[in-house]
Amino acid sequence: MRLHLAIAHYFNANGGGRHGSLSPDSSGRSAALRSAILSLHQLFGEPSGCLNHLERRVDPVTDGGGPLQLTICVSGDAHLLDDLQDLRQRGAFSVRVCEPRTSKHLGFECHRVLAEQHQGFDYNGYLEDDLVICDADFFLKLNHFNRCFGDHYLLQPNRIETSKDLQSLRRFYIDGDYNPPATETYRLSMEHRLCLDHLGQVVEFRQPLNTHSGCFFLNRNQSQHYFNGPHWSDGDDSFHSPLESAATLGVMKSFQIMKPVLRNGRFLTIEHAGRNFMGLLRTLPAS
Repeated sequence: MRLHLAIAHYFNANGGGRHGSLSPDSSGRSAALRSAILSLHQLFGEPSGCLNHLERRVDPVTDGGGPLQLTICVSGDAHLLDDLQDLRQRGAFSVRVCEPRTSKHLGFECHRVLAEQHQGFDYNGYLEDDLVICDADFFLKLNHFNRCFGDHYLLQPNRIETSKDLQSLRRFYIDGDYNPPATETYRLSMEHRLCLDHLGQVVEFRQPLNTHSGCFFLNRNQSQHYFNGPHWSDGDDSFHSPLESAATLGVMKSFQIMKPVLRNGRFLTIEHAGRNFMGLLRTLPAS
């Protein structure tokens, strides 16, 4: 499988600390980006090999991994890529230095990178820099969903944070219902209930009130539709903020977004490497 992915990465230690990208401590953000890059290569990249004990050699293996083109978009010197020089020297990613309208518009520059070279890839995708895929079947699940239901639907993962110390929830789904009017114009499939069989379990998909996942992944047909259409480059940043707009608004205008319902939430997840939302558990009442 050929993958073309762009990551928007920004860090400013003097930014006031409201987000992880503005924290005075860079270690968490640097570790998150490293995890995101390593996970992509470990799960989906190539080459792979097998230890041949009899011959005491490494035999090549074709196991579904493939070419992975990963571009990290940065704004000037506001980044932590110096911490990742070892990965860069090994060809794990390339860097695009951009001049976004503001730092919060950096994600839109990722769209430009993808639009330039989307041909020939099985999936073109965008991620915020603190999102980690931990499922080797992630893209196989996306492919199966669209083969079953068509490319006018875009399946988005459920973003989760996970417990590090097992003192609280094991998984925390962080994109619950939020501001329905912001998505109402584009949600045309709220009455649709899609189901498929996965390993003997019926998995249900619905259109969520909160369509945001901090990322998107388009197959070949969807890439053709999106990058030959008007929405990837219209500059509309009206969905909450430019950050959320870059990840969600363009694809929300172009496709009907679906997610696994939460009782099947583990079917497709992407992990938020920070623990910003987990920190709210001490102050939010349990239902």
